[in-house]
Amino acid sequence: MARAVIVELEDTATERALAPGRIRRFYLLMLPAAFSILFCGFGGWLTYTDDEWLLPGVGLVAAGVLLGIAYIVFETWFIGVLPARCYLRWLRERIDRRADAVVATDNPDAFFVQHIPESKWAVTMGENAADLGLLHVDYAKRTIWYEGDVERWVVPADSIVSFRLESFTPPNGAEMFLRHTVVMLEVMADEDETLVTPLAAHPLHWRAWTPARRKRGAKQLLAAIRHLVDPKKWPRPHPEDLDQLLPPP
Repeated sequence: MARAVIVELEDTATERALAPGRIRRFYLLMLPAAFSILFCGFGGWLTYTDDEWLLPGVGLVAAGVLLGIAYIVFETWFIGVLPARCYLRWLRERIDRRADAVVATDNPDAFFVQHIPESKWAVTMGENAADLGLLHVDYAKRTIWYEGDVERWVVPADSIVSFRLESFTPPNGAEMFLRHTVVMLEVMADEDETLVTPLAAHPLHWRAWTPARRKRGAKQLLAAIRHLVDPKKWPRPHPEDLDQLLPPP
């Protein structure tokens, strides 16, 4: 049976796309929540301390409430888009500096995926991916090529043991808002050891990143892998059916 080759990259020439310092920058996206509380608190104080400031106080409370509602909508469904696009740009910069990269950054058929290990399924705030990268399902060579932030994979179709969808919801999270769906890709590696890697799509487009859309992205990736493994049984997906995986130019 063929074996998958998974290599941890010793790439220190540039900062990792998922470097902790870079991830912390996106905490600034939570500032509207703080302003919402500030407006409501200050507006309420004005309302109850001086009648002359009643209307401005009520206006501040109303602004704070509206800002809070807008932030909840943004945080629930859109907050991941800007980080994902930045991660993609930083990843491309790193890959372009590698002479031996197995996936080129200008490959129009490469998917942008993230690896979310089971140990990270309990993360309720912040980034839960351990790695991210460009993944090319090469039907001509019957191989999956992956060039990541920290890993590189060469996965022959014959080394794929299984693939399936699995869903999880972080603890204390509402399933209707935060359920994730991943492709559990199991491959045969060295020394007859099998490795299971949960892969998921990224919120690259300005669309509500709902559980249904996350599942749709995972289904698209599953469809691409299924055709690689058994092209007679599973039809090849059309490019328009892979829209959640293909990054913008």
